[in-house]
Amino acid sequence: MSNFAWMLVLVLILTVLGSSALLLVTVKYYWGERGTAPLTGEERRNQLREELAQRTKQMEYSEKHPREPRSPDFFDNRKRYSKSSE
Repeated sequence: MSNFAWMLVLVLILTVLGSSALLLVTVKYYWGERGTAPLTGEERRNQLREELAQRTKQMEYSEKHPREPRSPDFFDNRKRYSKSSE
């Protein structure tokens, strides 16, 4: 076989290997060990509702328990307590 024919065979083999690797990763990602198939419309809506409810709870918690800013002194490593808990 000529060098051109070997080049074509090499390109064909690499193309098949790349395509099979992509297919394998796609199948394993969607239906393998990492998870399941993508959610349907109703499942997506339910998941969105749950996420929004969780975000609402997080926002309410953060409003009730604001974060204390760090001390401007770099070497001050003492724990900062909120004024309401002292």
